[in-house]
Amino acid sequence: MTKNTIQRLLIFFLGIPLFIAVVVFASFGRNILLLLVVLVVQYLAVGEASALFAAKKIRVRKNLIVVFSLAVSLVVFLSPDLVTMLQGNHSALELLLAVSVFGSLAVLTPFAFAKKEEFADILPNAAASLFVFFYCGVLGSFFVYVTSCFGQYVAPVLTFTLMTFGNDSLAWLTGVTLGRKRGIVAVSPGKSLAGFIGGFSGSIIAGLISYLIFPGSGFGSLAGPIFLGFAMGCSVIVGDLAESALKRSAGVKDSSSLVPGRGGVLDSFDSLLFSAPIFVLISSLLGFFPPQV
Repeated sequence: MTKNTIQRLLIFFLGIPLFIAVVVFASFGRNILLLLVVLVVQYLAVGEASALFAAKKIRVRKNLIVVFSLAVSLVVFLSPDLVTMLQGNHSALELLLAVSVFGSLAVLTPFAFAKKEEFADILPNAAASLFVFFYCGVLGSFFVYVTSCFGQYVAPVLTFTLMTFGNDSLAWLTGVTLGRKRGIVAVSPGKSLAGFIGGFSGSIIAGLISYLIFPGSGFGSLAGPIFLGFAMGCSVIVGDLAESALKRSAGVKDSSSLVPGRGGVLDSFDSLLFSAPIFVLISSLLGFFPPQV
């Protein structure tokens, strides 16, 4: 049994049950404990993403990005209260959009006052700073929306977890046992066709499970969770490959060595940065996880 297999089994038998227990029994304050986790993850992710650009000699305004990334997540967490204070029929997603635009402008503003000797580096540095803010700050803030802004708290968090963890676990299992055709994606040659199919299947199966165990989630027919699972399957896989592409360009194997056996924070949460926004947008548009009556 390999070290990677042991780590995955520990996550499955210890980590997942512990996470479920926290969600079910410690969801007070609109899952404020999970908010704190997200803020720490964002802080570390900004540092790792900045280091990837530093490997290409591109400077990112890390401290400024950290401030506005955490600010976006805090506004999202407070948005259910803020919308009641504002005039008009605003939503949490509208506040997220507003603060994301404001943060993007704030990240770019210092470049307007660059010195003459900095002109040659403005374009790559500004593009990198804006990317890191969007990647770690804006996309990361959707984690907070999943945990704190739906009408329900337990059902969306566990559904999201099932769809992402189910994808990763079944992709790994089918890849190890059935994966023969590899190298189909250049940025991650170890991935197999069987693994991709298994990942898609894992997210869709998770959708079916959620339909059964969360009857009050507003799914309606089976088509709702199946569609959500399919979209999540796509986003989880693309998110993982996108981060692999960034590492390939930077010439590194892992975003850092912070997480034993997993690499860095970005290596552990890369797929979630893509899947959380998809989960929120589809669930919001289709009316999933409405307030309990």
